[in-house]
Amino acid sequence: MLNKKLARSLKPLVDNRQLWEALKEHLNNLKQLELQVLVVATSEQEMFRCQGKVSLLERLEQLKADVEVHDK
Repeated sequence: MLNKKLARSLKPLVDNRQLWEALKEHLNNLKQLELQVLVVATSEQEMFRCQGKVSLLERLEQLKADVEVHDK
């Protein structure tokens, strides 16, 4: 979990609009690639791995909101 100290360390990243937008775009591209892999997954194990990756990427996309909540 994100604690106050870690949130403060990450704040410069999420507060820099240019960096944050570039990171979000990269995360979104990775998520789209994983969703394409998920569509053609041939085994349950591959499907579960893709779902886990997509879930993690979605959590990273929410990093800014998490940092804002914990940095109060």
